[in-house]
Amino acid sequence: MSTTMRIAGVIVSGLVLFGCAATSQNVQPKPAASALNPNCLTETGSRIPSGKSGCRGYGSSYSHDDIDRTGQISAADALGLLDPSITVHR
Repeated sequence: MSTTMRIAGVIVSGLVLFGCAATSQNVQPKPAASALNPNCLTETGSRIPSGKSGCRGYGSSYSHDDIDRTGQISAADALGLLDPSITVHR
């Protein structure tokens, strides 16, 4: 029994040692392209490749929740409230 406990102890110690050595704690994450430029769209829903800047397109993006929070029943009215630069012709 003591031999089994020693082997288990060595295995657990090795896993802890290698687990600590494998984690990188001081690595700073690279800022996302969208954090640098708020008009940068990283997810476009298409297969447009991202360029050197990491942006797949430029513009504004509004989620379903953003549109719901406006309280408007049409997309035209909601977008007019979210972005005053949008003009909807009826």
